[in-house]
Amino acid sequence: LTGRWQTASFPANRGDSSDDWMVEPTIYWGSCPNVEVSLRLPVWLGEGGDVPPDNNGNADLTVGTLWRFADQTADWPAMALSGSLRVPTGDDSSGVDGELRLVLTNDYDSGIRSHINGFVQSVNGDNFEDLRHFQWGVVIGLDGSLSDDGTVRWVADYMHRSSQRDGSANMNMLELGWEWNMASSQKLGMSMQIGLDDNEDTPNFGAAITYSHTLGG
Repeated sequence: LTGRWQTASFPANRGDSSDDWMVEPTIYWGSCPNVEVSLRLPVWLGEGGDVPPDNNGNADLTVGTLWRFADQTADWPAMALSGSLRVPTGDDSSGVDGELRLVLTNDYDSGIRSHINGFVQSVNGDNFEDLRHFQWGVVIGLDGSLSDDGTVRWVADYMHRSSQRDGSANMNMLELGWEWNMASSQKLGMSMQIGLDDNEDTPNFGAAITYSHTLGG
């Protein structure tokens, strides 16, 4: 369960409210070895800047899957493919969005882990005006231990991606945070997102808190 807040997203530059509030319940299921299926339901709260006009598209369901097709070796990182679909289950929603992502992860003897993932998106529907129908991006990040027992880890990510609207410049963002394994089945994470440019589509600042609970083995 994730709660998010951000300020100055792109509708705010058109005179709307500049703060966004969202809750995002998600279920992950390890359906078989190396395969994970997910259901995600982001819900905007109030009338923040990112809420679509007339609330169209609020509470759209996203269905996803991730397949780890290669383990890490001496020469290659672990590799996985993920795909997701946004389906128009929300308020007066339209269109279907799709995303394909390649994830490369490498663990080092120091305890630090690196990852690179690139994605492409097909964005459809008319929940927002002037949406860019083809979007892309890349994320580069590191995480490492903050405690001797490894239960607390720091996380740092940089993202460069296309804008969400036609005619806007690309977006650059930095994310910093930490993750705490409170128990074998419980995890708590906090993060902040910082916009690195003044482009119209880039949020100035954001924060998120995530709690997860694992059921079964």
